[in-house]
Amino acid sequence: MKTLISLRASFALAVALLLSVADARAHAVWIELLNGKIIARFAEPSGNYEKSPGFLDSLSGPSAFTVITNAAVMIESPKSTNHFQLVNAATTNVAGVESIFTVRAGRKPHFYARWQPTGAGAGTPMLTFDLVPTGKPGEVRVYFRGQPVGGLKATLRTPDDTEKEIPVDAEGYVRFESKLSGLHLLTIAHHREAIAGSHLGKAYHQTSHNTALSWVQ
Repeated sequence: MKTLISLRASFALAVALLLSVADARAHAVWIELLNGKIIARFAEPSGNYEKSPGFLDSLSGPSAFTVITNAAVMIESPKSTNHFQLVNAATTNVAGVESIFTVRAGRKPHFYARWQPTGAGAGTPMLTFDLVPTGKPGEVRVYFRGQPVGGLKATLRTPDDTEKEIPVDAEGYVRFESKLSGLHLLTIAHHREAIAGSHLGKAYHQTSHNTALSWVQ
């Protein structure tokens, strides 16, 4: 009996550790360039891209848009082997996506991504959880449901594959400096709300929001 109890305890501990590791894996959806076109990826920024068949299939087909003459225009986003295509989205225009991952560990993860081309200037909030450039070099403001939100932590990944954690100040501003050329990725993971419900037959007690901003300089 003691052996059985010990095995159960060990199994419960192993499950808890696996869940904690999974929670720590900060997956993101982001937009980047591929063969001169913009696409949406899903992965840990430092890891391998999720694929189909696989975890990419657990992500809902993104609701995607591009900005033309200051108006959001919905576009198609069909799935490929390891990314989603953003059909007819020009690399010189702002673009965004929103998607949902299947319920995990009692949470419903939402993912948001914004593409900000060079020279686009100051942006306006367009996503539920949005990283919006202010027009000043190295300055972004965080918005949640259209309102600035502070006290969070952002992560900047630069073209040399290094990551730096940056605090979001009380007014929602993130400030940083990079002189490198190439793709930059700014992310915030696991901003949670106590909103419960059911998604695809699975109950959840929290809603988790994850957002990304990408640009090439």
